[in-house]
Amino acid sequence: MKLLGAVEVYVPGEKVLRRENVWDRVVKWFGGSRDLSTGEMRAALEAAAVVDAVRQAFQRLGITNAVSLVIDDQVLYQDREGKQDDLGDLFLAFHENASVFGKEFTLLRLAIEHEEAGLHTVLEVIARGVHPESEPAARVVISGRVRDFEPRPGEDAEAYRRRVEPLTQNPTLYQAHRAQFDAFVSRVADAIRAAMPEGRVEVRAAEAMVVRPSTRPERTRRPEPPTSPRYDPHEIYYPNVYSPLLSALVWSSIFSMAMPPPIMVVDHQGNELGTADHIDPMANDDLGSDADAGDFDGGDGDFDGGGDFDGGDFGGGDF
Repeated sequence: MKLLGAVEVYVPGEKVLRRENVWDRVVKWFGGSRDLSTGEMRAALEAAAVVDAVRQAFQRLGITNAVSLVIDDQVLYQDREGKQDDLGDLFLAFHENASVFGKEFTLLRLAIEHEEAGLHTVLEVIARGVHPESEPAARVVISGRVRDFEPRPGEDAEAYRRRVEPLTQNPTLYQAHRAQFDAFVSRVADAIRAAMPEGRVEVRAAEAMVVRPSTRPERTRRPEPPTSPRYDPHEIYYPNVYSPLLSALVWSSIFSMAMPPPIMVVDHQGNELGTADHIDPMANDDLGSDADAGDFDGGDGDFDGGGDFDGGDFGGGDF
């Protein structure tokens, strides 16, 4: 089971116009006009303002374990040693480069992690200097995992199955962590509102999900780009090598319950198929969109989802 939510931040901006071409000038010379809009907005948002607001918001919540800060493909901070309480170090690393990145930027990604009451969350702030008019200037993607469902160092697949299978059969566990995650996302949204009063902050989603097991061979696909609505930072920074096994265990357990919990069922590409209490578990596993999964890159092949990172304070990439 994975928990995935997003907080969207909308700020004032100006429309991005394309340059006039020869035909535009001809039409203008004859007294006409041409639409020069590109459908994009340039946000009135500076990198320094984003980093400062994030620090203020997260410190308010006691979230202080930084993972990384990347601006326009330049890694300004990365926690390779598993340091605790190092958000201040990230802040200092940014301000050492503020003369370069303090204002205009293309893509800013700031990742931080937090654990409380058995729930491990990775929060990644993804801000764009220029963005489609219909989309927010920044998103806080919040991805959570139940710590007891995560592999332990040196744990093989069979030991993992024996330990985790009984846990997946406890309906209270799903309900408790889902409620915990919903409350956590709301707290993050409130803290962002307080830190960025000039913006409009909305909670887009907070879902508990299980990946539907498939009988077909899985195609290898590139990770979702950070700007994709299906981007999951926990999978990037703390990949679970036993994810397929966990999905199968959760799937088997929830559908053996008299009343399956309302967990969202998704396919391997993250497409929503419906909630577990409303779908037929025996239906054909071809539901959803599996087409061209290996080729999907969210429309921007430049982003690779940050696959170079090996995790921060919990060393998830070492499993």
